[in-house]
Amino acid sequence: MGKSSDTDKVIRNIMKWTDRPEWSDEMAAVVDAHLSPLCDPIGISQEELAEELAETGFEGMLFGIMFEDFLSRRLPPDDKNIIDDYLKRRGWRESVPGRRYLQKLRDSVLSLYEVVDVSPGQHCDLRDLVRDRDGEIIRVFEHMGTQNLVKWDQVAARVLKVNGKHIFSGGILPFPRESVQSLLRVLSESQKNFNKVLSRVDDKEARDEILSSVNEDLFLRNSCPAFTSTWLMHTLDRRREHLPELINRDGEVLVFTETRFPFLAEQIDEIAERLDAAPEWERDHPDERSWIWLAEPDAPGSKPQKGIAFDSFQGGQRLLSGTLELKPGMLKYTANSMERAKRGQDLLESLLHGLIGPALSKLQTPEQLMTEHDNHEQGDSSRGPADTIDPDIAAEIIHNTLDQHYRQSLDEPIPALDNKTPRQCVRGKNGREQVIEWLKHLENNELRRAAHQGQAPYDSSWMWEELKLSGYRD
Repeated sequence: MGKSSDTDKVIRNIMKWTDRPEWSDEMAAVVDAHLSPLCDPIGISQEELAEELAETGFEGMLFGIMFEDFLSRRLPPDDKNIIDDYLKRRGWRESVPGRRYLQKLRDSVLSLYEVVDVSPGQHCDLRDLVRDRDGEIIRVFEHMGTQNLVKWDQVAARVLKVNGKHIFSGGILPFPRESVQSLLRVLSESQKNFNKVLSRVDDKEARDEILSSVNEDLFLRNSCPAFTSTWLMHTLDRRREHLPELINRDGEVLVFTETRFPFLAEQIDEIAERLDAAPEWERDHPDERSWIWLAEPDAPGSKPQKGIAFDSFQGGQRLLSGTLELKPGMLKYTANSMERAKRGQDLLESLLHGLIGPALSKLQTPEQLMTEHDNHEQGDSSRGPADTIDPDIAAEIIHNTLDQHYRQSLDEPIPALDNKTPRQCVRGKNGREQVIEWLKHLENNELRRAAHQGQAPYDSSWMWEELKLSGYRD
């Protein structure tokens, strides 16, 4: 995070102080408390874990979380604290702002925040998901950190109030949405266990004394390793699992294909006549030489049970199996699976036998398309073959497909909503909360994808309006 020179200096000095013999073992014990709950059960050493995390780019963030946990700890037997020790023995060397920053960091706690708005490079508005009960929004002023945040991100961080403004400390962990509920359950269970232990204290005065010394901040300070353990578990799981398979509504793996048929210039009118006469092909526009291949009338076009299904529809209802463009010297057929490409090629070769030459086909997976689109946006023409499907056209197709997919999703059972449709869920309070989280998840993923690829994000605000949930978004 961007900091002043005073803060940078004091952090460097306290890090050096940690290497002193009286503190190095204590720091190692704190790191062990963070990493052992994950490393021991899965049989991985802390060194091996560090190597794997280095590939994610989050190793430095994780160390920041553990280091700041150590700085805020009161250690037995006499509640000693490294910042107190440093300020007592070397504090005279630091500026007033530097000393105040260390004191704020010493008294801070790690919590979980949701980003409700962000102005990249300036500030972000956060809601505390652990401590806040009233939905209070705090504005955090941050330059570098906010450049990588989008709306509905959820992060573990320490927020300090310095000179009347809220700022981030150094360690920030982005929490995947699926791991947030796991963490909140762990924290809730820890709080329940503490209450059970407290209930066994018969002496009312002793119980009151414990309660007077234990507050929510102290509970969070002692729960810091739960944040890192939960984050590590979900991060490793996501790294090691396969991405969901993208398929079309015939259950075929999604692959963008383009098949070209050459022909003699004098054959173009006869080819158009045969296509107009064929029942399988329908003119896409009366003034253009383009056709669409509609799914067979008896094809249900229902969503398969496995994978994430995408497809294109005409008028929002009729499933498209492929499209045709007739240009001088070349007939171009596009489809979104190898199976559809083969069926369409066989159909065209039979219909236009003697008029077209041998087919020349090429294909791209969705991952290849998006990589190519990134290169195109960055002006890198040296990467990837030149003779490929136009990335801008492919992106437009995907955008339109997403629109159709989301419009259908409002009336389809969603696993994240207990296999109920969004429209069914919003009728009750618990279901409405589930739908809000589902919409946040969709919007957050799209904002992050668009930011990564330098595109305008898909506007999902209509979904909130359609489900009468706009007030929860704004």
